[in-house]
Amino acid sequence: MSGETELLDSDALKAAAAELLALLPATIRVRDAAEGHPLEALIRVFASGSLELSQALDAMADAAFVETADDAGLEDLGQLVGATPLVPLPAGAGHDLRAYVANTLRNRAGKGTARSLEQLATDVGSFGTLVVEYFQRLARTENLIDVRAERPGFAGLRPGITRGQAGTGFDTLPRLADFRSIARAAGRHHVPNVGVHLLRPVVPRFPAPPGATVAAEDIDGVPRAAAWTAQPGFFRLAAQPDGVVRLFNPDRRPDAPGARPVPQALPDRLARLPLHLETQELRRALAGGRSPVLAAMPWFTADAPFTIFTSIDGLSFRRVPPAEIRIANLAAPPSGRPFDTADGAPVAVVIDPVTGRLALPAPPLGKPEASEVRVAYGTGIALPIGAGPQERNDDSVPFELVDEPGLAHFVRIVDATVAAVAADAMPLRRVPTLAAALIDWAEARKAAKWKQRAYQRVLFVLDRCDRETAAGTFALPLAAGVEHHLVAGQWRDYTPRPGAPPDPGRLGFIVRLERRSILQQKLAISAAPTVLPEQVAGSGTLVIDGVEFVAGLAVAEDCAQSIRVRHCTVRAPGNIAIQVIGAWDGGSLSFEQAVLGQMKLSAIGATGTLAIRDCIVAPDGAAGAAIEADALDTRLDNVTLLGTSSFKSLEATNILFTDVVTVKRTQAGCVRYSYVHKCYDAAGGSRVPRRFRCLPDLARAAAVAKKGAELTASEAAEVDLSVRPFFLDTGVEEPTCAMLHPLASEMLRLGGEGEAEIGAFARAAEGLRMANVRRLFDEALPFGLEAGLIDDTRSSAAAARRNVP
Repeated sequence: MSGETELLDSDALKAAAAELLALLPATIRVRDAAEGHPLEALIRVFASGSLELSQALDAMADAAFVETADDAGLEDLGQLVGATPLVPLPAGAGHDLRAYVANTLRNRAGKGTARSLEQLATDVGSFGTLVVEYFQRLARTENLIDVRAERPGFAGLRPGITRGQAGTGFDTLPRLADFRSIARAAGRHHVPNVGVHLLRPVVPRFPAPPGATVAAEDIDGVPRAAAWTAQPGFFRLAAQPDGVVRLFNPDRRPDAPGARPVPQALPDRLARLPLHLETQELRRALAGGRSPVLAAMPWFTADAPFTIFTSIDGLSFRRVPPAEIRIANLAAPPSGRPFDTADGAPVAVVIDPVTGRLALPAPPLGKPEASEVRVAYGTGIALPIGAGPQERNDDSVPFELVDEPGLAHFVRIVDATVAAVAADAMPLRRVPTLAAALIDWAEARKAAKWKQRAYQRVLFVLDRCDRETAAGTFALPLAAGVEHHLVAGQWRDYTPRPGAPPDPGRLGFIVRLERRSILQQKLAISAAPTVLPEQVAGSGTLVIDGVEFVAGLAVAEDCAQSIRVRHCTVRAPGNIAIQVIGAWDGGSLSFEQAVLGQMKLSAIGATGTLAIRDCIVAPDGAAGAAIEADALDTRLDNVTLLGTSSFKSLEATNILFTDVVTVKRTQAGCVRYSYVHKCYDAAGGSRVPRRFRCLPDLARAAAVAKKGAELTASEAAEVDLSVRPFFLDTGVEEPTCAMLHPLASEMLRLGGEGEAEIGAFARAAEGLRMANVRRLFDEALPFGLEAGLIDDTRSSAAAARRNVP
């Protein structure tokens, strides 16, 4: 019945009924209106059958094409072309098997070739993929009939690019034969071996606007660099003063069939040397008046890995040409400003893609310094979480703002390009800073207009990728019964359709895409005082979306019914990032798809609930536990906890407890599909509710079944160690933070609910996607060949060793 009610109330049904009603003579329609529209109601019933039939025909037409078919239609098309069934990925994975079904016949036509294997791994796993036929990399005796000039007789690691590519899919150094199995024993260089090299990170990026000169209002989606040192001319992309940002190359693989990937096309970390050699050649060609000699696919094309913009007045930005970019190591501040020329050509900017730091040469005598630097770039991550350019639109957050009875909006669009004006209580306007927007909200609450117009929803829209500052802290008072939003997003003004009358109730739209704003000072959340008799005491609600916090946030006593933080990065390195101050009775805290620092939520008298989903939580250099929530009933889903933690009660699914976890009330709740550290240690170990399909329980059970007897203490310790998680990186600022190391146990990669990975990246389902690729090796390879997956994803420490010089 609920489905029928939704159909009868749908806009599509109303439109269909109106179309049928319009076919009747006007006299009948007038009479029907005079009698209360009984005929119109009857026609609406008739129209429901017509609409259902129309929708069924549309679905049938969509199911005929792989581009438009729904899940059921895609499965039917897969059976039609004989595609091998694969394990479905969890909801929200961001990957589907549409491309796999579409390319099944083409891949079978090219069976066994490197191109078809690359296409298959890309379609099924959505990885950056390079296939290597290792018989071509074997050392051999040269013959004048077949001279291989690109294959040296001896391995030389002195060239920086050769050293950087050693051990990866682009390693062309000759090797002696290794007769071990590539799939089971990690052997590589043998005649029947085929290596499928994978790069796991995805690269969300901030796009660069077109044009050699860009106006300030058109560059609002490009992040602004902050001062790196006290000396002028030095900048950083990182939010934290001493932080780093690892720049990544976006996925630029060509769509043309048969094209093989090159380093310039795959989503991977940017290294200094290849970029330096290309920009150096561009400068030498410019100085010599000749055309540059570049690779078939240069690094700096129209879709460059990064684009730099500089401005003197903040009103107009100049795009820095690649020839004027110099690549250098800025791991430490240099002793002086860089030179303004190199290789006989001018240099405008020096950048280090490994740290995300920049240096500008000193301006000519009498010329002003550049006041602003912005860089469009991308960085890698297993799954887009935290503050970043990824799309964050969702049905649970406002998109179109429309004033209705009982829902009035107070909107402030924070845009640094507008001029500063005096505080005002008008419902909608642009202001230059977040501090000014907060002052406006305080003015609106104490203005006399509140008696005629009380607001039920307040939105602070951070429209630019800027860094907001305040004197002391950002004070955000929450009014009772009011829904507050602090969101980084694109504001789109409402524009009436041509010929239609304007609707004063429609204010505009919030597009949560390609925006990330940084708050340099702490956000202090408190309860708003009552300043008018019409206002009641109490607490409101707050949603924070797409914001990166440099100094964390603090929640005051009884200030909110609920606080929801989604797609945010909340850090305060070496200090508490999220803190509840004072008694907080019955409120709820929720964190979704976020990167979080240390959380202290156990203030005296604090009660309520805590929910964390798809998050990384770490102490971030602070002493103590990653989470202290002794007074909160907690639910965790898909979380990696890089430290100790404590809770009042706990419901947990797909959690990596990398250190001891303590729960007060173990008689309630359950821990499912998780790794629990030291869960068998009576003294100093974890104390949790009942466990279901957790590690190391499953590993111990498998070892007992294999042995046929109970394990000794040393055997049990060895089993526990075999499934202990270890990661590529544990530093919160690193792009591969909390990503499982390639040598981590398969029980961690496939041990989550629905065979997903355990931890924060469960929805990415990397282990499941790898398993799906392996399932297709038998049908994708000719008889006698053996393929193996090789993970080329590198930690920051490993990448640093490859960035010399």
